[in-house]
Amino acid sequence: MAKSKNGGGAWYEQKETASSDTPLKLTLFLVRILPHWLLALLAFPVSFFYWISCPKARASASLFQKQLCTFAKKKVRVNTYAQVYSFALCLVEKFEGWCGKKKFSSIIYSDDDSAELKNILAQKKGAVLIGSHLGNSELLRSFASFGETGVPIRVGVTAVADMKTTAKFNKAIAALNLSADMEVLPTEQIGAGTIEYLQQKVDSGGLVVLMGDRVSSSVPGRSLKQEFLGKEAAFPYGTFLMASMIEAPVYYFFALRPKDITFTSKYDMLVKKSRVQFLPGRKNRDLNLQNFSFEYAQVLQGYCMEHPFQWYNFFDFWA
Repeated sequence: MAKSKNGGGAWYEQKETASSDTPLKLTLFLVRILPHWLLALLAFPVSFFYWISCPKARASASLFQKQLCTFAKKKVRVNTYAQVYSFALCLVEKFEGWCGKKKFSSIIYSDDDSAELKNILAQKKGAVLIGSHLGNSELLRSFASFGETGVPIRVGVTAVADMKTTAKFNKAIAALNLSADMEVLPTEQIGAGTIEYLQQKVDSGGLVVLMGDRVSSSVPGRSLKQEFLGKEAAFPYGTFLMASMIEAPVYYFFALRPKDITFTSKYDMLVKKSRVQFLPGRKNRDLNLQNFSFEYAQVLQGYCMEHPFQWYNFFDFWA
């Protein structure tokens, strides 16, 4: 995947901003002792420094907002700082979630497929969730690690994630929460037995969580092309292949602040069940995956239109 002149290279070419563990340790300390509203205030100068010192983030945010405005045929003033500040708030809330400071009562469930999902889990049946880097997808995982899922039984969560570009952040999270109910399977460890392993997790009533908006860092060329906000973008082949091979219902999920910029700590949990009907036979695999990724791209696009500043893919998504 070629580098973009405007929005930086591919996501897996990005490096963690912090060169040491000190900023993360300081953040963890402040998250533990300060109220949320004060942390939100402190996020202003911190995010402003990041906005000033990281031209790639400004460029990618501008690229995304301009593409969204072009697609929506709206003349909206581009505000890249608002997107960066929203990202800073999201990081604070991730730490609050993993250290147990964020309460499950801060989640607002919508009148969507969330009730069906909770009913399935209550019956000790598992499911596959496909999230994104729009909003705070880690909220569900952090709450589940404390046994809070909205159902009366404890639900195990297995997340498949690329760990290479966020090593320091992942280390900090691990220090916060060592719960046995939350497991991360690095993408580089995916092999011949992965589907069988994930199927066992689902069969035991657990959730398998995948990300649908970033191509694999190992095989970036293997992707599914779909139109997103009026322009062709690449979506991860492996995510939709794994989800299609696991025998369980699939749901798209998003945790989004009702307002992009706010000092409150409420989140809307949005859940939509996949309606794709898979055609039998190996010869229909590519068609099935195209239909699958198309449906996901449409759902993701709709929420991006409603919450543009909560888009945290700081790279050229269409590169």
